[in-house]
Amino acid sequence: MTKTLRAVPDGGHIHPFLKGNFAPVTDEYISHPCEVLEGVIPDELLGGQYIRNGGNPVYPPEQGRHYHWFDGDGMLHGVYFPAEKGAEPLYTNRHLATPLMTMTLLLLRSPIPSIALLISPLSSLHRIVMAIVQSFFIAVRARMGVLSVANTSDAVRSQRLLATCESGPPLEVRVPDLQTVDWDRLEEESTGENLGQRRGQWEWWKRIGLSRVQEDWMTAHPRIDPVDGSLIFYSTQMFDAPHVRYSVIDRKGRHVVWKEGVDVGRAKMMHDFAATRTHTVLLNLPLTLAPHNLFQRHPVPLIHFDRSLPSEFVILPRLYRSHDTPQHPIRFRESEPSLIFHTANAWDEYDRKGDLVAINMLGCRFKSAKLVYAAGQVDVPLEEQKFGEDDVVRLHYHQFDMRGYTTSAEPPTEGEITYSFPLSAMPFEFPCTPTHLGMSAARYVYGCGMKSGSFDERLGGAAKVDCIAKLDVLELISRGQRRGKGKNILPVDERSSAQILEDAQRGIKGPIQIFAFPEGCYAQETQFIPRSDPKSEDDGFLVTYVYDEKYLQADGTPSPALGAGSELWIIDAKRLAEGTSGVVAKVKLPQRVPYG
Repeated sequence: MTKTLRAVPDGGHIHPFLKGNFAPVTDEYISHPCEVLEGVIPDELLGGQYIRNGGNPVYPPEQGRHYHWFDGDGMLHGVYFPAEKGAEPLYTNRHLATPLMTMTLLLLRSPIPSIALLISPLSSLHRIVMAIVQSFFIAVRARMGVLSVANTSDAVRSQRLLATCESGPPLEVRVPDLQTVDWDRLEEESTGENLGQRRGQWEWWKRIGLSRVQEDWMTAHPRIDPVDGSLIFYSTQMFDAPHVRYSVIDRKGRHVVWKEGVDVGRAKMMHDFAATRTHTVLLNLPLTLAPHNLFQRHPVPLIHFDRSLPSEFVILPRLYRSHDTPQHPIRFRESEPSLIFHTANAWDEYDRKGDLVAINMLGCRFKSAKLVYAAGQVDVPLEEQKFGEDDVVRLHYHQFDMRGYTTSAEPPTEGEITYSFPLSAMPFEFPCTPTHLGMSAARYVYGCGMKSGSFDERLGGAAKVDCIAKLDVLELISRGQRRGKGKNILPVDERSSAQILEDAQRGIKGPIQIFAFPEGCYAQETQFIPRSDPKSEDDGFLVTYVYDEKYLQADGTPSPALGAGSELWIIDAKRLAEGTSGVVAKVKLPQRVPYG
């Protein structure tokens, strides 16, 4: 075990995402044996490792400085299950060794501005510009090259673990010891082409500009086709149009589509997207990330939710070429602004002749941008307060009509959204679709929920997940479609989380099952592991980290005592409604795994 020394905010008001079990941990454990508190580790997990990525600031900001839930240096927490039956699980956690983390330790503060500074209406033009220029100057002087903390997600590509964040390329990590290897710029072996290179020639004024710093950025949520192994992703550019570049790399590492420009109007903060076996859905939503926001007649923050813009979904053929006219994007618009941070799944729909007639998508949809502000403890603008009064993030269904696009000699540039409605009334975020069923009509989607309240409502005090939900999405979609085409704001299942739990206790079955954690216990994003010989789509296990807040001290700080760490829970996915009797095994960890 090694320790990373750093300061912790002292006294006064502590940011809600820096206290309790949101507080960063300081210790790093390497292959630490863990006790199996109850149950038996399923054979399906043996020889594998469960890994979670999240922000863990190596030097938390001082009191009064900006901080956002999306900030923080990346840290991986992993539990490895040796292949031998009965062997103790091994816990490892490490900071991702990025140049930014090293610079933070040298400067005793993060060298890049917090997202909270960039979204705050109170941030002056001078302060924002100076923060960006200072970050650029530090990066150049230190020859850092990459301004990423790699703190958002992870993906497995060609048997290699990649830590991701949209402000840089993926970072390769060795398993099971979680040692940082190097940035992976996805180089094509035959040509040497990689993420750091601009497609085409650099104009002379861009060779030393901020555009070049962003050239190797990649979404934190790339998609990997479970059938053909293709890696599908996009990159965003704040300073240079086109602001989105789209790429596809095949299983052998060939750049099948490379940095094809997609027109999205203004630069946007795009966190996720969706992909089917044949098409890609880009979320061109009103959360702008544009420097010119600061220079308007009535300036707005660099990151600004612009309610004058529609919610646009841009659909591309997977093998999109920007110069190939028959393959132009088709755009689907909703007049009401919305925000989707995470999609759950997308799949193609065909008619009896085998022609593509529709694309279906599931995403966690907000009506306002309250979450963005609340997660940075920034006062929510009055306009967002008004529209976000009853905003609950819900799993939302869209169906995009593709008939004219696939059969016409001259495909249309705009399409019709056939259906748009929320599947349930309960709050639902951080969705999980079984990896092997992605890009197909998977029956079940799992995700994080709350027994009461909503994510944006409780983010001001730091949102915590106290239940996991399983939705039979195909049944809910079928019910919703029977109500008629078009947009419907009413959820298909109008029950609250509490009502669903009450119905389960009375033996009433429905399309939603909820696993409620014991009082004071909170979970994190979950992952589905199928049984080796599944009898149904939900025949498998959900794995998540759980923390019991009985270990918090009277002042709300985590107890440093031995035995006060988190646990890894393995839950039977078919038995969620049975509560803790559906828990297959619990593993005690030597320390906390912060919420994230």
